[in-house]
Amino acid sequence: RRRLKPLRTVVAWRGRAEWDQVMVGLYCGDSRLQQDALDRVSAWKSRYGPKMPLAVDCTAELIRCKVLDSSGRLKSHELILSYGLALVRFVNLITERKQKTVSIPLRQLAREVDIPVWVVDLRHELTHGKLPRLALCRKG
Repeated sequence: RRRLKPLRTVVAWRGRAEWDQVMVGLYCGDSRLQQDALDRVSAWKSRYGPKMPLAVDCTAELIRCKVLDSSGRLKSHELILSYGLALVRFVNLITERKQKTVSIPLRQLAREVDIPVWVVDLRHELTHGKLPRLALCRKG
């Protein structure tokens, strides 16, 4: 009887240590370390392209908004648009995986993946209504 070798998965990061370093950097709160982690995620994206895990991509975009916000380089309206796009993509991409052939309401899909209803409502306002206040986008 031959033993089968475990399948190897190709990923964009070099190993567990690099992955851990980037995750710590993204969530640390130090904007310089966050920017370093975002630069690393950008490198991963250039290597991995469309196969980049959605959770990593969405997390990086949300953190990128926070870093831009703390830099003071963008005006309020620009920040609302940046946060808005990141939040819309996050909700759409995360819930899209749960969508079946039959259309399921977004609120129900979001509940299944523990996205608060108010975030879904914020996404709806960003997509279909008038732009919300910056404070609400930051909270999202």
